[in-house]
Amino acid sequence: MNTSPDEPGFPEAESYGLWRSEHPRVALTIAGLDPSGGAGLIADLATFDALGVYGMAVATTLTVQSSKGMSGRHDVSPGILGEQLGAVFSDRRPNALKMGALGNRDIIVELEHFLRKEEYPGPLVIDPVIASGGGEPLLDDAGIGALVDLLVPRATILTPNAEEVSHLCGFDVFEVKDLEAAALRLVSLGARAALVTGWKLVEGGREYAADVLCEANRIDVLKSPWIEGRQVHGTGCVLSAAIAAMLARGKDLKSAVAEARRVVLASMNAAVMPGQGASVANPFATIKLRAFGRTKGGKHEDRLHKRHSR
Repeated sequence: MNTSPDEPGFPEAESYGLWRSEHPRVALTIAGLDPSGGAGLIADLATFDALGVYGMAVATTLTVQSSKGMSGRHDVSPGILGEQLGAVFSDRRPNALKMGALGNRDIIVELEHFLRKEEYPGPLVIDPVIASGGGEPLLDDAGIGALVDLLVPRATILTPNAEEVSHLCGFDVFEVKDLEAAALRLVSLGARAALVTGWKLVEGGREYAADVLCEANRIDVLKSPWIEGRQVHGTGCVLSAAIAAMLARGKDLKSAVAEARRVVLASMNAAVMPGQGASVANPFATIKLRAFGRTKGGKHEDRLHKRHSR
C-alpha cells in the first residue's frame, strides 16, 4: 500500500480549501443533527471540508445531545425531507451522497422514492446508524427492515460496525470470519460493497483494529494499530463521510476506503474534547500530518491481507 504523503488525493496543507474553486466537487450528507458537532451532519461537513469537497446537508432527525450523551430526538417529517432534497437537487446534483442516521421507516421510504424519481446515478455511501454511542436508539426494527429492502440495493458501499451488522444480517459476530460472512451477506442483498468496521484482532502478539471489505466476492481484511482505552465519538461518521468525499473527487472505491481509513486514524490520534464528555474525532488533523502513515523505518502500520471467498 502506497503511503507517501504525496499520494494523489491525500489531503495536504496546500490542497486544503480546494473546494473554493469556482465549480467545486460536492458531497451531500443526509443524516441527523448532533448539536455538539461530534457526529452526524456537522462531523460529515467538517470531513468534507478537510478533504477538499464542498459539503451540503439535509437533516433527517434532530437529536438532543451534548458531548455527555443523548437524551432525545425529533425526526423530521417525510414531506420536509423531500422539500430539502428537492431544493438541493433542483440546484445541483451532488457528486456523491452519504447517509447516516435516518430516524424511521417513513423517512427511508421517502428517500428511496426520491432517488428513484431522480434516477440519481452517483455513488451512495450508507452508514447504517442504529444507535447513538451511548446506546440510545436511532432506528427501530421497521426502519432496519426498510433500510435493508429499499436502500441497501442502491448502496455503493455500506459501513456498519460489528454491532450494526448483526442487526442488518440477523446473526451475531464473534470473530473475523463472522464479519466476512456478514459483509458477503450485505453484498448479496444488492450493495456493491460492504466495509464492516471496528473489530479488535490479536495477531502475532499485536493488537489491531480490523475492518473487513467485501466487493463482489473478494474479501480484504484491513488492519490498523489498535488504540487502547480511547473512546472517540464520531469515527463512523468521519469514515463514511471521507469515503463519500473521495468518491466525489473521482477516486475508485478501494482507494477511497484506504484513504478514509487513514483519515480516521489521524482524526482519532488528534481527537479533541469540546465539552465535558466524550472526545471527538478531528478530521482536520489530516491537513497537518504531512508525514502521516509512516513509522520510524518508513514503513506503514496498515496491513492488507487478501483472499478470495469460496
